[in-house]
Amino acid sequence: MRRLGFALYLDEAVQAPIIATFRMPAHRPLPFSAFYDALAARGFLIYPGKLTRAETFRIGCIGALRPWDFERLLDAVGETLTQLAPA
Repeated sequence: MRRLGFALYLDEAVQAPIIATFRMPAHRPLPFSAFYDALAARGFLIYPGKLTRAETFRIGCIGALRPWDFERLLDAVGETLTQLAPA
């Protein structure tokens, strides 16, 4: 996610393994609703970051996930960025 411009909201030392909160990229304006819809269309649901004052979203990382699930997610996020907020 970092390579795609998304920083973790929490420091990695305290980041829990169940859900990760990411900051929306400041350098690429991206409306959450459009981001959510585009990822949902690709089979991924994210959650709005309602617990912070910063523009954030959360991704669940729990369950029977395999490396290819994360690879598919990263591909979907990359495609969505290209579609909604070209560099």
